[in-house]
Amino acid sequence: MTMKKTAVILSLLIAISTLQTFAEDNSQKIIDKVVSTYKAVKGLSAHYAITTDQGVTEGTIIMQGDKFRMISNDLRCWYDGKILWSYSPMSGEVNITEPSDEELQMINPYSIISSFRNAFTTRQVKSSTASNHEVELLPKVNNPDIKSVRLTISRKTYLPVKIVFALADGTSIIIILSQTKGGANYPAATFMFEKSLVPAGTPVIDLR
Repeated sequence: MTMKKTAVILSLLIAISTLQTFAEDNSQKIIDKVVSTYKAVKGLSAHYAITTDQGVTEGTIIMQGDKFRMISNDLRCWYDGKILWSYSPMSGEVNITEPSDEELQMINPYSIISSFRNAFTTRQVKSSTASNHEVELLPKVNNPDIKSVRLTISRKTYLPVKIVFALADGTSIIIILSQTKGGANYPAATFMFEKSLVPAGTPVIDLR
């Protein structure tokens, strides 16, 4: 999986985990509950498994406010609200950037949220289990990348446990969230580059 595709997938995952209110039908109450739950838990961490046509990627996510950290075998990112540090084994280097608004739409969960709010409508669909809600997101206009998104939301926690992206090219991305924990107040250093999490001697390239 390429660094760019992984970054997009992980950003979409966090965007769904921090949904803003954009539903227009009976799914409104479910989405509202997801929003209020996310706000109440403050700092949030989760384990994820992403399945694509290229295989399975697993990692962890930590979110707090507009900051985030993503750690997986394919990509390691730290964003402190202004500066992004990103490392990919494929490139073998750490890049430091201050993302523009357009770049943040690819990597910043909060920028992605805004696009979801404006670009999708939702509807509740029948869940395969009594323990979950299911909500489908459909683009308001033709989307060159995404045909639909289906969220499986736990009735117990009101946080997403599964997300399925149906892509325009006929493939799909399946994300399973587990071990979700909230309530932590993470220190600022959590969202800043941690040298010990990349191989010794990895070059750090300042692209600002």
